[in-house]
Amino acid sequence: MSRSPHNDEYVRRVNLVIDYIYANLAGDLTLERLASVAGFSPFHFHRIFKLLVDETLSQFVWRARVERGALLLRTRPQLPVSDVAAVCGFGSLAAFSRAFKQRFGLPPTRWITHQPEPVRLEQRTGCPAEFPVTIRQLPPQRLAYVRVFDSYSDYARIVEAYHRLVAWYCSKGGEPGDTALYGMSHDDPDITPLPLCRFDWCVSVPAGWTSNGDVAIRDFPACDVAAVSMTGDIHLEEQVLYYLWGCWLPSSVYQPADLPAMEIYRRWPDASGTDETFHLDCAVPIIPLGA
Repeated sequence: MSRSPHNDEYVRRVNLVIDYIYANLAGDLTLERLASVAGFSPFHFHRIFKLLVDETLSQFVWRARVERGALLLRTRPQLPVSDVAAVCGFGSLAAFSRAFKQRFGLPPTRWITHQPEPVRLEQRTGCPAEFPVTIRQLPPQRLAYVRVFDSYSDYARIVEAYHRLVAWYCSKGGEPGDTALYGMSHDDPDITPLPLCRFDWCVSVPAGWTSNGDVAIRDFPACDVAAVSMTGDIHLEEQVLYYLWGCWLPSSVYQPADLPAMEIYRRWPDASGTDETFHLDCAVPIIPLGA
């Protein structure tokens, strides 16, 4: 998403709309409804959205629904395809199948067993050494966040967004390290095009705090997470995440919840934002298998 000194409030409002879309894929996602969420007139909002997100509103909604369907088919194969279509906001199985084939080049019934060519930085076979996994509950929280698009291509943008969130938090009277800090990845790069993948820096804030600039606030529900505690560099984090998703989760009695994977920081990054040693828990929100 583009950013300038003059559009922080626009960015915040568009991010609220994006969050609303993903939380209401089966609901009313018309231009009129989403413009209302953003606080813009419908006449202007579709132009604003296209300028900031580089997709039209209808393209974004369509892609969000199809890609959520792909994720559900992969992570919850016990769901009938017709149920997946309904959950993702398609009026019929036929409409979902047409959209799915247009996006991925094959019908949804084949996607369940299809293994796409991975786009991750490393190719791996088998599982690394096991990491201890703990299950714990996170409480409901009010999170302030700054969002980064194209989060896999430019680490400097991640660092810059971290500084913006820290500066905002300190302007409210907080001190780095005195509340929970999260990094949340919303998209699977094997499904969503890399330039459209989203990453949020989030801090837990009191109920009375309000947002401003490009910092938005949302309510995050209580959830159970499967977590691995680690202290190390980005390469260790990649190994932990691969183990959680590729080894531990498929052999467990859990499946991913409809919430973003997250980094839970035990210690905030240093002032440079580029500390090579991370002190964090890699966590995947989970629900019982088949729930």
